[in-house]
Parts: sequence; structure tokens; C-alpha cells
Amino acid sequence: MNSKTFTWHPLKFLHSRSETGRSLCSWVGLLAIALILFGSNLDSSPLLDSERMIGQLVQEMAQQSFLSGDWLFPTLEGQPYHQHPVLGLWLLTLANVKGEITPGNLRFIGALFASLSVPLLYAVAREIFVLWRPAILSALIYLMFFPVVRWGRLAMLDGMILFWSILTVLCVLRSRRDFRWSLGVGLSLSGLYLTQGLIGYLLTIVLIIFLAWDTPRLLSSIYFWVGVALGILPALTWYWMEWLVYGQPFLNEIFFHSFQGGWHHFFTSLISYPLAMIKYSWPWLIFAIYGVRLAGKSLNWGWAKLILVWAGVYGGIICILPLDTMGYLLPFYPALALASGVMFHEVNNWPDDLPYPQSWPVILLSLSGVISIISLCIFLNFPFDFTLLSYRLLLTLTLIAIALTWAVTSTLIIRRNPQFIAVLLWGMYVSLLLVISSPYWTGNNVYF
Repeated sequence: MNSKTFTWHPLKFLHSRSETGRSLCSWVGLLAIALILFGSNLDSSPLLDSERMIGQLVQEMAQQSFLSGDWLFPTLEGQPYHQHPVLGLWLLTLANVKGEITPGNLRFIGALFASLSVPLLYAVAREIFVLWRPAILSALIYLMFFPVVRWGRLAMLDGMILFWSILTVLCVLRSRRDFRWSLGVGLSLSGLYLTQGLIGYLLTIVLIIFLAWDTPRLLSSIYFWVGVALGILPALTWYWMEWLVYGQPFLNEIFFHSFQGGWHHFFTSLISYPLAMIKYSWPWLIFAIYGVRLAGKSLNWGWAKLILVWAGVYGGIICILPLDTMGYLLPFYPALALASGVMFHEVNNWPDDLPYPQSWPVILLSLSGVISIISLCIFLNFPFDFTLLSYRLLLTLTLIAIALTWAVTSTLIIRRNPQFIAVLLWGMYVSLLLVISSPYWTGNNVYF
């Protein structure tokens, strides 16, 4: 894939004025449809247990005086709370300090940050692919990963984690051309470390490996490290203050809380996380696998290195570590979206006599059939309770929309019609709108 990724190309030479206008429209459009998907119907489901704990933290922080500095040291029922750093909790507190804490109010800030992460991934894709089509496809696919939508809408700081993670990657890519972006690397890493310390540490490892492979001269530049050090200073200052007050137990809790179950969960992680990656990545996993294979054949390009390192290293680490929540998988999905986006772009440019992979329609038709059977079983579930009929109909309609989307997509693939990409994207967006319009999107309600 032709891509101008050389570090000596100034950014203004990569995009013409018409391209700049199209990029601006893409940013606005992506943000608009993301806000609709992430911000709609946030009050439809009661808070999960973990969200209630966040809400209690926010209530206690809202009662503290800002000038006292007590908000720097979060407490829960009078006891020090170290599971989440202060930034995400502080932003939630600012959004709810004057009003009643409701599920919608508590979830809004995370949903807003998750929405902003969508155009940010578009910017990442434009940086590595340069071309508009694979960039917009990658952003749309990322938006339609169900885990991204579900976790991004919850009041569990995951939307902020996605935002800071993708912003960090964007600043690292831009710093290859302009050392001034290294300050952005440090600031975005500060935001990530002050929201979720362990994910910040893992992403730092991934990005160092990427730079060592793609742009090793950057790691030996004093200007780069000075910018990063200046930007990351707020996070280092807060961690230093917490360590002075609470000592080693604070560091153990903030970085190693997820390992408290012990390494006997190691073999469970080897099974549960790969299964979760597979279960929650349909149908995009079908195309992401081919995108990763394409990246393996294009190792001369920066986009291929980023996809392989981001998906391979981060995904491999997550599968090995005995972590306690599936939320750590979220930074893995942007890499899959980039792989799927570049594959869709390549497919659109294939010669007319080159058929699409036979596995694509077979898998999609099989999944469509399974979902159709499940929807029928849900609708015909006995005993037939008229009080639950509307819920059953809504869930059945959602599953039918997904099954129909995948069936039509597979038919277009068999006919070798490139319009299958638009049909799949539009169908998945409508299906996700149906999901969030129901009480089922949190997984906390079962009415059948």
C-alpha cells in the first residue's frame, strides 16, 4: 500500500486544501454519529455495581472543598481509594457537582470522551495510511465494535481510557515528523496514567517497541525525551504525592490490584481473554485477520508495524496477565479497526477477476443463521408473559436486524459486489442504535 510515512515530509504537503476540507467534514461527521450512538438513552438502564461505587466516590469528592486539596486523595467511606487515579473521578465530579447524580449524568462524561476517540482514531489512520478511504473506514469500524459502545457508555472511566490511549498513539506518530508533538505524548500519557495506571504502563511498552522498530532515531533524541518528560510531569507529581502519603501499598493497589487473585488465574486468562476477543469482535474479526496478514506482507510501511505491534504485543500481554476485568481489552479494538479498515480499502481496489475469500460469506451466513434461531427462541419463549412482550419484541427486532445485515452482506460478497462494505457498516450502526434503545445494552437486564 502506497503511503508517505517518511519523517521529513511536512504535514502541509501531505494533504491538499480539498483534502483538508474533506478531513474537517469527516471529523465533524464522525463526531456527530458517535455522539448519537454513545450519548443516547444513557438513563435506560440502572447503574451497575461498579458504576454505583464510582457514583459514591463522585458524591464524596463533590462534598470536599477544592481549595483544601482533599480531592487529590480520593476516599471511599472514609478509607483511601487507590483502584482508580484521580483524573477520571475529578472530571466526573465536575460534571455532577451541581446536580443530582443520575445514571445519565454519571455516564455522560465517559460517553463524551468515547465519542471524541472516534475522530481521533480517524486522525491516527490518516497519519499512517494518508489516504482518506482506509482512514474513514477504520474509524467507522471502531465506532461499531460493541464492546467500545457498551463500555464507552458506562460510568467506569473506559471512555476516557480510549480517548487518552488513541491520543497518545496520535501524538507519537506526529512526533516522528515534529519533535514538538513529544510534549503531547507526555501530556496524553499523563492523562492515561491519571485515569488507569496499568493500561498506561502497557501502552507505553507497546509504543516503545513500535518506535524501536519504526523510528529508532526518535528514542535516541534528547528533544523527544525532554518533551515527554515535561508532559508526563503532572502524572509523576501526583504519583509521588500519593506515595509520600500512603507509601508502597498505594503503588501495589494502583498497578497490581488486578493481580491480587494470584497467578493461579494464569491459565484462566489464557482461555477467557482470547474467547472474549473472538466473541465481541464479530463481524469485524473476519476482516481484521486478513488485515493483519496484509500487514505481515507490508513490513516496510509504518502502518503495518503499528498494527502488528499494537494488536500483537498488547493483545498478547492482555492474554497472559491474570487481570480481573474485560475492560483491559478496550485499547486492543482500535488496532483491529485499523486492520479491518486497510483490508476493506484493499478489497475495494482488487481486480474484477479476483474473487473475495470464500470464508467471508460462509462465516457471515452461519452467524446469521445462528442469530435467527436465537431470536426465534427468544420470541417463542414460554411461559408467554404479556407484560414482557414489548421487551421480547424489541430484542427480537434487534437480533433480526443483525442477522439480516450479515445475510445481505454475505450475498453481496458472493456476487462480488463491493457495496457490501457500505451495507455492513450501515446495518451494524442501525443495529447498535436498536441495542442502545433497549434496556439490554448494559447486560444488566434479562426479560426473557
